[in-house]
Amino acid sequence: MSHKLFSTQTASDIYLLSLQSKQSRVTIKSLLNIIAFRFGKHERHQDYDWSQLHYENVLMLLSDLSNEGKSPATINVYLSALKGVAKEAWRKQLLSVETYQHIKEIKRFKGTRSIKGRALDLEELNTLIDYCMAQEGVIAMRDAAVIALVYGAGLRRHEAASLMLSDLNVKEGSIKVMGKGNKERINALHDRNLEIIDTWLDERGLAPGPLFLRARKGNRLINQPISGQTIYDVVIRRYKEAGLQRLTPHDLRRTFATKLLENGEDVFLVQDLMGHTSVETTKNYDMRDEKAKTKAAKALPF
Repeated sequence: MSHKLFSTQTASDIYLLSLQSKQSRVTIKSLLNIIAFRFGKHERHQDYDWSQLHYENVLMLLSDLSNEGKSPATINVYLSALKGVAKEAWRKQLLSVETYQHIKEIKRFKGTRSIKGRALDLEELNTLIDYCMAQEGVIAMRDAAVIALVYGAGLRRHEAASLMLSDLNVKEGSIKVMGKGNKERINALHDRNLEIIDTWLDERGLAPGPLFLRARKGNRLINQPISGQTIYDVVIRRYKEAGLQRLTPHDLRRTFATKLLENGEDVFLVQDLMGHTSVETTKNYDMRDEKAKTKAAKALPF
């Protein structure tokens, strides 16, 4: 019976099952739905007949994405997903080996885009955290701890949202993080970060469960984890309230990398702390060059 159930899975379903990261599955599922709509006006990727996948329609899609102004990195994510689905379609004998090989051999798009986002200066960062801590209620204290830890450990949103209290080692002053591809890393925390988290724990309590709890109206905590979207909303809400320039949770992660590199740390060490597979990805978080270019331009005699 289980074999029969498995055999009904589409090639795109099986490809999604092969992805180790929950966040990756969410992202790629959305992307496959977009592809299915573009190829066959289907709202769900499961409804598209993946036996119709071929070299020409993949190339046409990539060309359309490029003409729409999508970055090479974004286009390559689409290409990677299509290659993954093509492989599963071939395994299910929906595609011939020749068709699969033609799709597999499509080359990645080359090129780079100007780096989005920014790195905060320390005055901005502390203004944001201090603003939260100055507000009344447990939600504000939680938000201060979220912002401090996303910066202080260089976390992705979903990494911060999925943290458990047991991941925090107060004695060692460290946090255990489960990153992409189930890669675990342990990052040491600054004393300032530990102080803010300790203040949050005074409000949260030490009951087992998520490190960052949801809160209902009236500042009542419930033993359920916040989501990555909640973290995004927290940062957007708090920077506006504090009167700061626009920033996102990922800007806090960029700030983490930039400050470490400004401090003279080796880029390979920063790569490990951020949970990156490639050092080239880490380099994209280095905002020092942007600051240097801005400083040089402003110093131009006029």
